[in-house]
Amino acid sequence: MTTEAAVTKPSALDALKGLAKKAAPPTAAIAAQVNDPAIAGAKRDKNTVKLGFDPAVAEVAAHCARLKEALERAESEFKVDQSTLRDYGISKRGVYNDTFKCEVTTVQVPYTTDVPGESDDTIAHETKYVQVICSNKYSVQQDIVLGNKDLIGSPFERMFEETTTKSLKPNAEELIRNLLTEVAGISGDDLETTMGELFESKTVIKATDKYESEFKKLPDSVKLVLEQAVTRSQPALKFPG
Repeated sequence: MTTEAAVTKPSALDALKGLAKKAAPPTAAIAAQVNDPAIAGAKRDKNTVKLGFDPAVAEVAAHCARLKEALERAESEFKVDQSTLRDYGISKRGVYNDTFKCEVTTVQVPYTTDVPGESDDTIAHETKYVQVICSNKYSVQQDIVLGNKDLIGSPFERMFEETTTKSLKPNAEELIRNLLTEVAGISGDDLETTMGELFESKTVIKATDKYESEFKKLPDSVKLVLEQAVTRSQPALKFPG
């Protein structure tokens, strides 16, 4: 007769010992990274970690920082030179237009740059141009210009475009309802008054392409007013591609 061996069930202590053998010690993960200088030399300050010095990326970080500094410096210098070029272009364009009685909007400022010559050991010079584009765009203080329309006189029509549009006022629906009930009794001035209640007018003033040339012909008293109300947009610069 065959008898089966009794199966011994592992105790709770045996199970805990088995889990302990399977679990890696906490230092194992750190030990695996001792050859990573960024991790090995890392220092934590609250939620920020300063990585250790890693020669593989340190030069890239330094180069990136130098580029950022150079970009900021270049941007600052560009703003100064851009302003100088704009002022120069505005000045020379004005002199040219006055001299030749015309109204060009763009001037090209020349400069030279070094380029390879016909042979490998020679350098040639090439002339290139920066365009200063003085577009006929102005910001206009509507109230000042309209308030001085009579002072400006006849040149107003050549210097400005005046557009008036009408739109329904927010309370138009209610007024229309009342109008429909009483239409038979409204006429003449009363009708115009009612229409004035239905619509609101908006006038827009824009400077024309002739503004600059007409401005030069005005009396000083009118020029003084318009200098406060009309500002020409800054020129744009276009560089060689």
